[in-house]
Amino acid sequence: MTRIYLVTGMIATAAYLLVPSTALYVGIGISCVVAILIGVRVNKPVKPLPWYLMAAGQGAWVTGDLLYDLPDLVSTNPPASDLAYLAAYPLLAAGLAVLVHSRRPGRDTAGVIDSAIVTVGVGLLSWVLVADPIVDDSSTPWVERAIAAAYPAGDILLLALVVRLMAAPGTRSAAYRLLVAAAIPLIAADTAFAMQTGTTYAAVLDGFWLVSYVLFGAAALHPTMARLSTPTAVRTAPFTARRLAALAAAVLVAPVLLIANLTHGLQVDTWTIVLGASVLSLLVVARMAYNIEEIRSTARQRDQLRSDLFHEASHDSLTGMANGPYMRQQIGAALRRGRRGGSSVGLLVVDLDDFDEINDRFGHGVGDLVLRSVGQRLRSLVRDVDVVGRLGGDQFVVLIDSVASDHDAMIMAAHLLPTINQPVEVSGRTIPICASIGVTTSMDGGTEADHLLHEANVAIRRAKASGRGRIEVFDNRLKSELRERAAIESELRAGFADGEITIHYQPVLAVQTEMVEGYEAQLRWNHPDRGLLTPDAFLPIAMTSDLICEVDRWTLQEATSALSRLTAADPGRFGDLTVTVSISGRTLASANLLQDVSAALEIADLAPHRLTIGVTEMALVDVPNAVLPLSALRHAGVFVSIDDFGTGRTPVGQIQHLPADAIKIHSTLVNSEEPGARELLALLVSAAHGSGLLVVAEGVEDIGKLADLRLLECDSAQGLYSASPDPTAGPVLMHPSARRAPRLRIVPDQ
Repeated sequence: MTRIYLVTGMIATAAYLLVPSTALYVGIGISCVVAILIGVRVNKPVKPLPWYLMAAGQGAWVTGDLLYDLPDLVSTNPPASDLAYLAAYPLLAAGLAVLVHSRRPGRDTAGVIDSAIVTVGVGLLSWVLVADPIVDDSSTPWVERAIAAAYPAGDILLLALVVRLMAAPGTRSAAYRLLVAAAIPLIAADTAFAMQTGTTYAAVLDGFWLVSYVLFGAAALHPTMARLSTPTAVRTAPFTARRLAALAAAVLVAPVLLIANLTHGLQVDTWTIVLGASVLSLLVVARMAYNIEEIRSTARQRDQLRSDLFHEASHDSLTGMANGPYMRQQIGAALRRGRRGGSSVGLLVVDLDDFDEINDRFGHGVGDLVLRSVGQRLRSLVRDVDVVGRLGGDQFVVLIDSVASDHDAMIMAAHLLPTINQPVEVSGRTIPICASIGVTTSMDGGTEADHLLHEANVAIRRAKASGRGRIEVFDNRLKSELRERAAIESELRAGFADGEITIHYQPVLAVQTEMVEGYEAQLRWNHPDRGLLTPDAFLPIAMTSDLICEVDRWTLQEATSALSRLTAADPGRFGDLTVTVSISGRTLASANLLQDVSAALEIADLAPHRLTIGVTEMALVDVPNAVLPLSALRHAGVFVSIDDFGTGRTPVGQIQHLPADAIKIHSTLVNSEEPGARELLALLVSAAHGSGLLVVAEGVEDIGKLADLRLLECDSAQGLYSASPDPTAGPVLMHPSARRAPRLRIVPDQ
């Protein structure tokens, strides 16, 4: 519809220029009014008021055209046509003003100032060249001069609103471009008409006015006019090179007019130029002030964003406390201050005991609330100069600046612990809390942040090993132990390379038949200085690092290969026996566990069911999702045993859910003489059998205990015979005073 109207209107305009006709001229004007009304009805703009006002303005113009061409219809002084023409300006201006107001999202100060600069500049030019000569013509009656001057004044008003529309943010749709284009020939024709001399004017001006009619109507008919009054999300239109050029040209109007006066004798009113230049200067200053404020605002926003980003990067999102990386920076800064000024630095690491049980029992949401509560308690208890942060998980840290001694840091830890250990009330439930604290100090700042944290964590591990809710200080004793551990770890690595590590095999007996049914692989270290060391002397040190994973991998490969060689040498004696390899929690949590086990079995050419992987009951608690790797091992055909069972970590009712094929009951329960111990042992055996699990008793010391286990229907026993590096040599009693079992059936070497 828009294209048809546009083409038809242009053809009609060309026809009028060729054959002027009052009816055709008025008809084109009426078509513009009708087109605007149809466009409003068809396109349904969000705000139709500006279009109705523009339609009324165009209607006033058409009325003026009709009265101008037919002056005898109405005879008034001033002429009725001028009154109609002049009435169109405020109507069109009101329509454009409402449209501009509808499009802006809020205050557009920059757009208003820019529009004012351009309007004043062009208005000054128009007034000097057009209106001022009319006003100064004393030969013309004042009424006629006023009416003649009102036209350029109206054009300046329309120009101001068109410039404001162009400066306002928003989409530049087809309707927008048509509307702006419609104002250009209108203002140009009015200006040319006002500047003419005589009573006649060039017919080409009629063409400009008619083109304006057609463009106004086409803008209203275009579908995009419906969105022209929709507010935009952009607050300010971009400051483009074209806008800068327009502002520069407007500001230069006053000096250009003065130059024309000096060089070409152009008649100008000096006070008009001074007034216009002053207004332009004030507007330019206002624009500069706005730009400066915008720069300041942008700088403030940038600084605030930088601050927000820094806070987000340096603080824990859950508790709002300083996070681990930022705390390391703070500790490092405190240590540097200590080195420069000789001041001391204290560090308290607070670790919640058994926090995983809170998450498992009450859910992670409750766990998060507990962490927030602990963080708030810590902040409320420390001094303003101290820094509190969350290292991660359930571990917090308190940085104490200028602590006098280990004793003072210990006193602060003792001050914190009772409050931290108070239960937390969450949604009507009381959550018990218990924490351990590791304390360390640097008296001269002569260390690094990570090393200081490591010392505190060593103290934490000592506190947890000694029980729950304790405080440990990283003192000289712990330092000595740490050095010793480091030395042993280094020697252990070298021992593997030098072949000092060997495997001894302890027989596992079938309780009912007293026959050897397998062996447990146990490490021994032939230390060059300390002699033969048992696992208790070096494995706990290896477990503090990933060295234990290498140890477990090597043990798997050696034990499976040894059983394979024994089977190949004597299939009748060893063909049905199994080997048990106990692994650590770190190895259980390793992503390569199944791959390492499969590789060991493949290299040894050993059936999976002849290998039993042992994990402690504690590992099931400490390793998240321990069920997954154990289930994968069982699915691959490997047997799984839960070692050290009966230490109180797993309730009897949970035995049926264990991802295992057997449980190995701890020797403390097997050999206990406490009242009820035998009944508890019987209960465990019964519960395990009821859940389809085999039962192995550890630490069996004599034949009497073996007989008792037979009565309890225990499946296997371990401990009666000592471990040996050569299973073919036959079993040797662990305790020489124990009488050999009369029903023992072990085939000696041939």
